[in-house]
Amino acid sequence: MDRLMLSPDRGRERSSMESFLDEYQLVRIGLTLVSLIPVAVFLLLGRSAEDLVPIAVVLVAIAVHAVWCRSRGIRSPKTMLALDLTAWGWVMTLLADTIAVPTASLGFLVLVVVLFAQGPWIALFVTYICGWYGIAFFAATAPTVESVGVFVGVLVTVGSVGLVVWHVRRWLGRLDANRSQMLGTVSHELRNNLTGMIGLTDLVSEETGISDDETKELIGLAHDQAMEAAEIVEDLLTVSRLERSALTVDMTAVDLQHEIETVARRFAGEGTVVSIESGGVGHVHANALRVRQILRNLISNAVRYGGPNIEVRTDTEGDRVTVTVTDDGDGVPSEDVVSIFLPYRRSAATRRHESSVGLGLWIARQLAVAMGGTLDYRREGSLTSFTVTLEAVEQLQPGNVAAASRVANPTAVRVPGTRDLLPAVAR
Repeated sequence: MDRLMLSPDRGRERSSMESFLDEYQLVRIGLTLVSLIPVAVFLLLGRSAEDLVPIAVVLVAIAVHAVWCRSRGIRSPKTMLALDLTAWGWVMTLLADTIAVPTASLGFLVLVVVLFAQGPWIALFVTYICGWYGIAFFAATAPTVESVGVFVGVLVTVGSVGLVVWHVRRWLGRLDANRSQMLGTVSHELRNNLTGMIGLTDLVSEETGISDDETKELIGLAHDQAMEAAEIVEDLLTVSRLERSALTVDMTAVDLQHEIETVARRFAGEGTVVSIESGGVGHVHANALRVRQILRNLISNAVRYGGPNIEVRTDTEGDRVTVTVTDDGDGVPSEDVVSIFLPYRRSAATRRHESSVGLGLWIARQLAVAMGGTLDYRREGSLTSFTVTLEAVEQLQPGNVAAASRVANPTAVRVPGTRDLLPAVAR
């Protein structure tokens, strides 16, 4: 149905489109009332009422329609557009002595149609507008080769602007849908973890016949559930801070091998074996929490969408250290490779997983870049690899004053937001 009714529950959050329609009703009321002023002036100056009175009636009708729709909470975009476009075409045909007035208003109405109409109705309403514009245009100027050229040029220009706005609207719609999906997925995941924790703690508190070893095991399972919930919350906080350019990373010397083993043990507790191949690396200039967050997202990505054999390999390349997470899965489809590090984007191979919201790889790359590193994807033969590169720090020795000073005085790095995806190298 085209009509949208307000819910009696005033506490619910209205959608952006509903709010936009309400605001546009105010615009309609204001424009029609303002348009009545020149009509009244023309009548006072003695212009024929034969044309002006019907126009005044139409303007009043639009204002009444807008007031009625807003007061009753009724939103009917198709009826509104049909009435407004017809009134505009008629008024422009009767009053426009030059092509300037209908041309100036044409662009505004095309934007209104692109914003409010849906699907094929956009093309239908735009064609309707162009038909009325043609009538008004050639009522104001003689049909010559030059005037026809101007007419076609205006239509092409306005149509191009409308197409751009339409694409922006689609992009914003997808972004809204992705955010809604993220909210639903995150809520589902948190509920699962909370339900598990409640069930395990209830079991421990109510059962009297369980042994100490069983109690420890149940507490350990509850702890794992709590850790998963905490990781989800941490990812959400990271996304929020990244989007607001408000995430600051404190840089210091981090024992990379220790962080890898810590994250791998977490997945081993869930039944996933992650093999580690150490290249004898030492410390990196990074942030321990963010390094673990990157590794967790990369290994989690491999567990969900990759093959059964997962390996984390470290190596040293000059003053840089690389960490590569490899699996033997199918990899990312070639058409999706360019977008896998964009927020809220999922490849076709991952859309069947309801728990995927398309943020893990984006978070991992943003954090790697913030720490002066990189995160890249490559497919070699039957192996899929994500490689993180970070700055190496010399092993701390008693005489290494420079390294000790660096650890004692960590560097604070502000992470750029989603609108600034250029690498922010912090050294």
